[in-house]
Amino acid sequence: MAVKACSWEIMHKTGKGLIALNVGTDAKVRRAWRAIRKTTGADVPVLVQEMLPGNREFVAGMTRFPGFGCCVLFGLGGVFTEALKDTTFRSAPLSTTEAEEMILDIRAKQLTGAFRGMPAVDKGALAKVLQGIGFIALLHPEISEIDLNPVIVTESRPVIADALFVL
Repeated sequence: MAVKACSWEIMHKTGKGLIALNVGTDAKVRRAWRAIRKTTGADVPVLVQEMLPGNREFVAGMTRFPGFGCCVLFGLGGVFTEALKDTTFRSAPLSTTEAEEMILDIRAKQLTGAFRGMPAVDKGALAKVLQGIGFIALLHPEISEIDLNPVIVTESRPVIADALFVL
C-alpha cells in the first residue's frame, strides 16, 4: 500500500516525509498514518491506496510561461524529475505527433521502449495523457500548474499515481 497526506495545502509531500510506500501490513499502515498525521501537526486527511507495480516513472504536467502560454511537460518522474532534469516542453494544444515527439525527446527515451525484460510503454496512451493535459489547461485558464508525478508504467500502461493541480 501507499499512504500519503492528502490536502490541497500540501504541494510536495515526498520531501516533507508525508508519503510511505510499500507499506505491507495493516499494522504498518496504521503506523504510517499516525506518523503522517503527527508530522503535519493538523487534521490532514490521509489517503491509503494500492501500491502500483512498475519500475519506470515519468512526469507529465503543465505550466504557464509568460509570453508562451500554457506549456505541457514530459520527462523522467519520481525523485528523478528534479535530480536529473530530463524533461521537454511543448505549447498546448498538442497534436498526436507533437505528443509522441515529446516522449522521444528526453535523454532517457530508451526507458519508453522494451527495456530489461519490461515491455515497451504504450506510447499512444502516454501521448493521450499529454494531449489531455493541454486540453484541460486550455479549457480551464484558472489552472496555473498541473503536476502528474509519478506516472508509473505498469506492464506497458501509464498510470497516474499522484496529481497536483494549482489554481
